[in-house]
Amino acid sequence: MLRKGAKISFLCLTMLMLLVFSACSKSSSGSSASGKSDGKKLEFKLGHMNSPDHVQGTMAMIPFSEEVAKITDGRVNFKVYPGGALGGPKDTLDNIVTGIMDAGWGLHGYNAGKFPVHSVLQLPFLADGTGEELSIVAQKLYDEFPEIQKEYSDVKLLWVHAADPYAIITKGKAVRSFEDVKGLKLRTPSVEAGEMIKSWGATPVSLPAPEIYDALQKGVIDGGVLPVAAIKDFNLTDIVDYVTLGNFNTSIFYVLMNKNSWNKISPEDQKKIEKELIGLPMATKAGKAFDYQKEQAEKGAKAAGVEFITLPDNDLQKFKDKSKVVKEKWLSDMKAKGIDGQKIYDETVKLIQKK
Repeated sequence: MLRKGAKISFLCLTMLMLLVFSACSKSSSGSSASGKSDGKKLEFKLGHMNSPDHVQGTMAMIPFSEEVAKITDGRVNFKVYPGGALGGPKDTLDNIVTGIMDAGWGLHGYNAGKFPVHSVLQLPFLADGTGEELSIVAQKLYDEFPEIQKEYSDVKLLWVHAADPYAIITKGKAVRSFEDVKGLKLRTPSVEAGEMIKSWGATPVSLPAPEIYDALQKGVIDGGVLPVAAIKDFNLTDIVDYVTLGNFNTSIFYVLMNKNSWNKISPEDQKKIEKELIGLPMATKAGKAFDYQKEQAEKGAKAAGVEFITLPDNDLQKFKDKSKVVKEKWLSDMKAKGIDGQKIYDETVKLIQKK
């Protein structure tokens, strides 16, 4: 009887140990079975396609990671991976959604059709302002319109921002008038920019920003519609010859996080991060970074002999008139989706004018 009782006790003890082990194994990286932080350190991977010294890495993402660690007393940490180490430019969004990446920075234009409503800010000649001002507009549009928020429903938006106004940047061929742009092969960052370029009689070429230098060098493109900051960001100073100014458009960029990764953070730390950093604070910082880089790029380019061109008013108006079809198409597309595009467009203009 004693021997039988001992066996039963041993079996009970074994089952108890298995239950404890099973419960513990469900918790990893400082997360409990519910996915919440248990007070241990969490480390998330934040990736981007650019070089380690790109301004959005050094002046936005790295400061963000440092501030997160500070306000959470080291419980939440982001490690920044540059150079596409976690995935290429066109894979970033899918990698975040599926959890291959915890978080990432990318360009909306690389995901055609994914952010059609928010792309209103990418329409021609709305880029009246600095990178900081346009970034604040981009974030406020998200904050205000449920139709835009819906486009991010499968991820956690950390912040969204814009670049400084885009110029026509070319090698070998100057754009001094509307006629000069016809027939040029110009890199485009988005569908909207591509349609704008096409309306001018030029040929849009879609390719990721890190490939611009080689494409210019090999003659694949004559130039691109780019922010002036890109001259320094992608080391174009020694290969481009002309910069035609005109505030032609801008692009918007996201910093997103996988929802499951976000939910590993405790509610208390989530609130701290949302209050101190997420949204406008980081959108503003990212916009300022591009403005800083624009100044540095312009100084460096001019010193290297790159010519900056200001179009005559009548030629600039020709660019604007031809580009109107892009806005009309966007409004038509929104109507087909049952969205009041005119209301969103008007609010965009209003926010830009209030800057």
